[in-house]
Amino acid sequence: MLAVLADLLTIGVAVAISPLAIVAVILMATSGKGRTNGTAFVLGCYVFAVAFVGVLVLIGRASGADDPDSGPHLFIDVVEIVLGLILLALAVVQWRKRSSTETPKWMSSLDDLSLAKAFLVGVLISGPLSPKDLPLLVAAGGRISQAALPTGEIVAVILIFGLLGVFAVAIPWVLSVLSPSQVEKKLAGPRTWLVANHAVIMTVLFVILGVKLMGSGIADLARRRRLRCRWR
Repeated sequence: MLAVLADLLTIGVAVAISPLAIVAVILMATSGKGRTNGTAFVLGCYVFAVAFVGVLVLIGRASGADDPDSGPHLFIDVVEIVLGLILLALAVVQWRKRSSTETPKWMSSLDDLSLAKAFLVGVLISGPLSPKDLPLLVAAGGRISQAALPTGEIVAVILIFGLLGVFAVAIPWVLSVLSPSQVEKKLAGPRTWLVANHAVIMTVLFVILGVKLMGSGIADLARRRRLRCRWR
């Protein structure tokens, strides 16, 4: 299990480093709603990641992806390579947007959200509306599907991966809970920096992760080919 978690570490950290999601929690915290809406938002991020990856793992293992010689196992390796190429393409798109420092318009409505809507925004921004997180969650689901682990350990890996994916978003939330009077003072600077450097941060992440996913997929395919050659 530890080996699988170590393999997922880079992907989990990349999911966690989501500047706009972090800024959203900071805005909720500085508006005095960190304990309520901030909690719902973080839970939305976590629930979606765990549920989405869990469904992918269920489908992958049902199709036999945990067998290194199976077709689904090979398919996941190919998907990883394709996802890597997509992330590299997104890196180019983000780099072209690096001069923009405007805060997205949807953030201006965060102060008026109900608990249910804050939870829904967390769900949407952690996957369906995230060009970064969705490919990474797909890659994580594929990796976990390939692991030859018992069901209990698979569940534990998914839950731990979900926690890893929200740790950065949870930091401003924790500050809003423990020290609400100091939130504005402590988080105003990071909020401004994240908005101003969002495109550059995302570009670097896309390049690193694109290369990592492509390398992992190619390495698995090469390992599979070597094993076949030995058996001939």
